[in-house]
Amino acid sequence: MNKTQLHLQNLLLLIKEAGSMAELARRCGYDNSASLSQIKRRLEIQSDDENGRGIRASLLAKLESGMGKRKGWMNREHDLEAEQRKKEAAASAAIPQHTNKPVLDFQSAEGRVAMVSRNTSETQISVAINLDGTGQSHFDTGVPFLEHMMDQIARHSLIDIDITCKGDVHIDDHHTVEDIGITLGQALKQALGDKAGIRRYGHAYVPLDEALSRVVIDLSGRPGLSYNVEYTRAIIGRFDVDLFGEFFAGLVNHSMMTLHIDNLQGKNAHHQAETIFKAFGRALRMAVEFDDRMAGRMPSTKGTLSA
Repeated sequence: MNKTQLHLQNLLLLIKEAGSMAELARRCGYDNSASLSQIKRRLEIQSDDENGRGIRASLLAKLESGMGKRKGWMNREHDLEAEQRKKEAAASAAIPQHTNKPVLDFQSAEGRVAMVSRNTSETQISVAINLDGTGQSHFDTGVPFLEHMMDQIARHSLIDIDITCKGDVHIDDHHTVEDIGITLGQALKQALGDKAGIRRYGHAYVPLDEALSRVVIDLSGRPGLSYNVEYTRAIIGRFDVDLFGEFFAGLVNHSMMTLHIDNLQGKNAHHQAETIFKAFGRALRMAVEFDDRMAGRMPSTKGTLSA
């Protein structure tokens, strides 16, 4: 790999890490992304030129500094996924592993059961679920309002859910809420297996006084979230409502479902949130149920929902 190709590869990694060319430009002190777009285009044109000069040193330093990279980062090859796995492994080794067993009985439970643990330097989480349960739940997370909402999921989906989390809530609830969504999504994916014979799709409208929400689910194997909620206030109790979006994003990305959430109306933020979680539970119940007419067949013309 020549210098131009290396710089192009690392520039693309920085764009991915920042989320967009515009965000990378912002972090590195540019008013707009046009100059970075021009550099990217030049690197692409010169990528096969062994004499290509790549990115000049002053800009390399600016990119590295803006993205918090060590000096010389742009001149080395990187595998960001491998580096992240290495960081997570180091973090897990540095903290006591979270080994709490579920309070509910999952060992002898019949049905589609999954038990997942996830340990990082920010949160240590254990999740156990039974898709064929009765709606029992147990939560110990340090975030009471999230527990109230997850109880709605269990009650209305008839999925048994047991979640224990020790998180850095002394900072704020963000890591705990997001990581619970991630781990619950992993457990759902594991419990669903190959998804043969399930209904796959689920939907529900749920009202609560003046509030009304619609949730539609496709256990598609493709993560996608459409989240259209305008809460009437930013805080419920001490809970930041923005974190519900992080919860569902983590759940969607790791369960590999497509999820549409629309709060159609509402004036009370608590009511808005409760209708969303109740509707999610109802839609999830429909989607994970077995369809007698499918008789174990895959609910997809592709023949798979996991590839």
